[in-house]
Amino acid sequence: MSVKALRSTFGPNCHWCGLPMDFDEPHGRPESATIEHLLDATMGGVRQQKHRRLAHAVCNHTRNELRMRAEREFEGWLAARRDSAGKP
Repeated sequence: MSVKALRSTFGPNCHWCGLPMDFDEPHGRPESATIEHLLDATMGGVRQQKHRRLAHAVCNHTRNELRMRAEREFEGWLAARRDSAGKP
């Protein structure tokens, strides 16, 4: 599904922040529209059209960075928990 098709289905606002996106902004710029995969394959999801929305590049990138940081923190917490229990 293309940016154009998603825009006609869901409108011109970012799925995450709700603010309008700049569809004339070059790809990769903070306010440009990107396709957001709500259930990303790297997180166990399946890439299906029903899981796609439009989001600002900055919102999309920040969400992914925060999710990855949370995963790393959780892995660290698990390791500490195992260490305190004396398990590998």
